[in-house]
Amino acid sequence: MAITSHDPIPTSQLDGAVKDYSRDKVYVLTALFLAALTVIEIMTYAFPDFPVWSGNLVIAVLMILMAIKFFTVVYIFMHLRFDKPILTWIFWAGVTLAAGVYLVALCTFRIFWPGHHG
Repeated sequence: MAITSHDPIPTSQLDGAVKDYSRDKVYVLTALFLAALTVIEIMTYAFPDFPVWSGNLVIAVLMILMAIKFFTVVYIFMHLRFDKPILTWIFWAGVTLAAGVYLVALCTFRIFWPGHHG
């Protein structure tokens, strides 16, 4: 039996997968979702006085959009939802460690205390 591009890939053909793996529809929907988020990011520059991100809120909005895009790409394209749970834990442990090291580096340079840069 041949598998078409619209059929899910069975777990027997995927090394270490615990769920069947879907195909085209997921990627098209992901591309549309990421494109919509990108349009919102561009709008923060094109319309800086829009009430949702006016003033100092633009940084918070862009950081939230960045985080949503990161987790979307990781979840869909790295196939974490199909892998064994230990592999997902290893990935998130690495992300947490990297974020912690980055936070410590920023604290070392006193980036969170304006006017006190060393």
